Amino acid sequence: MLDIKKSLKNFFGINSSMISMLVMVILIGMGEKMAERFLPLYLIALGGSIYAVGFLNAMDNFLSAIYSFPGGYLAEKLGYKKSLMLFTVIALFGYAIVIIIPRWQAVLVGCIFFISWTAISLPAIMSLVSRVMSKDKRTMGVTLHSLVRRIPMALGPIIGGLLIGAFGKVEGIRIAFCLAFVLGLLSLIVQYYFIEDSEEKQ
Repeated sequence: MLDIKKSLKNFFGINSSMISMLVMVILIGMGEKMAERFLPLYLIALGGSIYAVGFLNAMDNFLSAIYSFPGGYLAEKLGYKKSLMLFTVIALFGYAIVIIIPRWQAVLVGCIFFISWTAISLPAIMSLVSRVMSKDKRTMGVTLHSLVRRIPMALGPIIGGLLIGAFGKVEGIRIAFCLAFVLGLLSLIVQYYFIEDSEEKQ
């Protein structure tokens, strides 16, 4: 059994920082897909118009495009660990706005802080992979990240849909955002305690 574990570890080239990053991706991804996927429905339920939904989609595409630049800059300046923690705190702030203020205008404001976490965090994640994985295993690291991030993509909307079915559109989606907030906090703990800092790696 130990030989199998050792063989798998050698094959994938994983270590504690890499495993922690994958756990982080699952936790935050679950929050993203469980709650964010239903944002258009939430906007309409709170009294927003179809124009608000259109603006949300436009903002999502725009922010996803431009957030990679500050994400890369901060990952370079702060290191991947600190930047990932910063991006998570920013996302939590956005979740808090949506949870505390159940108005469609507040939802649009809160979205600015969390809607493109994947885009803003990607440079830091790639920096982490390049630092903590050996040169011959970096492609495997990117592959694992791409694979694991599909898990919340598949499960998140199902859980979100179940919450809406059980509690209704407004309360169900608010509960989903509350769960996303909790998962974000857990992710922050994982990042702080288990991801090796870039300065330590050097």
